[in-house]
Amino acid sequence: MAPSDWSSEAPRPSRRRGSLLLKVALGLLAIPIAVILFLSGQSKAVEARAWSVIRKIALRLQTDEETRRLYRANPALARVYRDEQAFLERVQAHRGQLSGLPHLPPSADRYECFAGPNGFRASLQGSGGVWTTFEVRQDILLEKVPGEGVLRLEFSPTKEAGGRERRAQRKARAQADWQRYRELCGRLATDEGTRLLWQQEPGLHRDFPEAGALLALAGKVRPHLPALPEMPGLFRGRVNRQVLNGSSGETVRLGYAFPCGTLTVTWSEGRLSGLDLAPR
Repeated sequence: MAPSDWSSEAPRPSRRRGSLLLKVALGLLAIPIAVILFLSGQSKAVEARAWSVIRKIALRLQTDEETRRLYRANPALARVYRDEQAFLERVQAHRGQLSGLPHLPPSADRYECFAGPNGFRASLQGSGGVWTTFEVRQDILLEKVPGEGVLRLEFSPTKEAGGRERRAQRKARAQADWQRYRELCGRLATDEGTRLLWQQEPGLHRDFPEAGALLALAGKVRPHLPALPEMPGLFRGRVNRQVLNGSSGETVRLGYAFPCGTLTVTWSEGRLSGLDLAPR
């Protein structure tokens, strides 16, 4: 075979192939841009509909029957209101704040809305000055929301803080509760401290009619108390904290999983009201 035959078989770069690769690359780059634009447009659409959703919720809250239905249809509300009656009583106390809402949203100093592609969180100052916080979401792609999608409905005399400030406040409260938990465990570390705890906290007498019963519980958990961490950050899987707001006020439950079982402490309105050791 002639040398010229060999050279003629060598492939030459194809301009058409390079153009195709460029188009594919540009197409791949366009995907995230399209997603961002879609989500942005979706968020604006959700924000535009938010006020009408709030007005519908406010209308339902004007009667006891619809208020109860709203609670039953949105299981996420149970994270704050322990039962249907607690939710109803809270709504009854502030129902007038949400009556007769206008067709258009109030001014920015009384209404604030943060929307995403599948929901919104809004703060509204009612006619009596009380603020109501709404959080509503809808199903999107693989994310499913419980019930009708009402995740929060809470009342407060002051406007809810921004996202970063709220996280800082929650962290500070969680740390304060943990320090209370550690202080209580410190008292359980000795018989004298346990007896004094029983005498000073009448909220424990329902579960522990006599100091001896509390001493028995302390004896089970006492060998493990020295290992209790100063901060629970590295032990999140062993710490369980719940905060419930009901008609009787705020209830905080904080439990830590010791080798012998989970010791859960309950405070109601800032006072110790329960102590329980659930064996493993």
